[in-house]
Amino acid sequence: MVRTFRGNHTIYQSCGNTRELGTAFIVMGDMQRRVIGWWPIDERMCRLRIKGRFFNISIINVHSPHSGSTDDDKDAFYAQLERDYDRCPNHDVKIIIGDLNAQVGQEEEFKPTIGKFSAHQLTNENGLRLIDFAASKNMAIRSTFFQHSLPYRYTWRSPQQTESQIDHVLIDGRHFSDIIDVRTYRGANIDSDHYLVMVKLRPKPSVIINVQYRRPPRYVLERLKQPDVTTAYAQNLEAALPDEGVLDVAPLEDCWSTVKAAINNAAESTIGYVERSRRNDWFDEECRAVLEEKDAARAVMLQHGTRQNVERYRQKRKQQTRLFREKKRRLEEAECEEMELLCCSQETRKFYQKLNASRKGYVPQAEICRDKDGSLLTDKCVVIKRWKQHFDEHLNGEENAGTEDQGSGGNDYVGAAEDGNEPTPTLREVKDAIHQLKNNKAAGKDGIAAELIKMGPEKLATCLHQLVAER
Repeated sequence: MVRTFRGNHTIYQSCGNTRELGTAFIVMGDMQRRVIGWWPIDERMCRLRIKGRFFNISIINVHSPHSGSTDDDKDAFYAQLERDYDRCPNHDVKIIIGDLNAQVGQEEEFKPTIGKFSAHQLTNENGLRLIDFAASKNMAIRSTFFQHSLPYRYTWRSPQQTESQIDHVLIDGRHFSDIIDVRTYRGANIDSDHYLVMVKLRPKPSVIINVQYRRPPRYVLERLKQPDVTTAYAQNLEAALPDEGVLDVAPLEDCWSTVKAAINNAAESTIGYVERSRRNDWFDEECRAVLEEKDAARAVMLQHGTRQNVERYRQKRKQQTRLFREKKRRLEEAECEEMELLCCSQETRKFYQKLNASRKGYVPQAEICRDKDGSLLTDKCVVIKRWKQHFDEHLNGEENAGTEDQGSGGNDYVGAAEDGNEPTPTLREVKDAIHQLKNNKAAGKDGIAAELIKMGPEKLATCLHQLVAER
């Protein structure tokens, strides 16, 4: 599953059918353009590939079985990890991160796979499995190589308020020095029993910037149903459109650019753009205040882990959970009342839009697809080629291919078009075509919806006819 949130960050998530397990990557800012591959493996593992300046970086995010799991589960996990590690390109910087549920000690016989600054003195059973895997792949457990005070080495707080280091960072021995620091940041609060682990990398990412298409903002087309707004739009557009003499002299691309700019300027000044709604409308200042109180209680608990501070933090968490649940419930009730009003007022389209949005919830952006064999494709160029192949097969498939030599009427028309003998459309035909445009359809790349053409003045139809007929 890939989720993109307003261009600021993208979540690559690999999970099962339940909410018990799952791994994910959050890619932020310009780094989103440097992702060249993502592979969801299972609920315990996923892999991300990032374009680097000198070497690409393959990162495997894992969640290992805990100490109480069976040996079969642990063996299956490390077997899958080995298979996916071997799939990484040989020249990549290979990194493994995540909750490995392993305590690594400071034994001399395990060096140089481990460092001398682990938070524990002895290695447990899961730690031995991790060391065996790292040694077999010539990797180093870099999270044990940096000297920090114990609070900044611990990564997990148990329900009994004991702390241990079970989240680790591994890197292949060839790029051992690329990681220059690993430590925890205890202040980050996401209501998790794990602390945030920060890794500093030496290699620089690629400077190549891919140009991405951004959909133009949408206009408030509902305002065109108001007679005064429609009249003002038509008047502004008529004043902005060029004269016929200008269109006769200028090149075709310049003419269309002038007409398009006139339509967009008139629409922007008359009807305006649709404002993007907040994703969490229920989160207000009261929620923010309670969240800040909970964060302050957590900071005090981390500094002084007394029973009183721990209990105070638990109470603040319960208070936040109750408030957030109540706010969400009130928002759902308000949306139900709004849908009921839309249904009673016979606004069917808006009613079903609200209903489908409430039923479907968040719909992630489709940035991956499958090939004919069912394998996932994540590279953007490969995905685009796959979609092109899909539509070529469905729109230009065997039926159309088989009628090419049969001399049908459609083929005669195509041949006439290629010869340049097709009849020139009249002004009346252009007006009829504009009148037959359907409303409530998505705009094209230029952002001009059908309503903006239909509600335009007579001069707009004349300009479009001149562009079509005289070129």
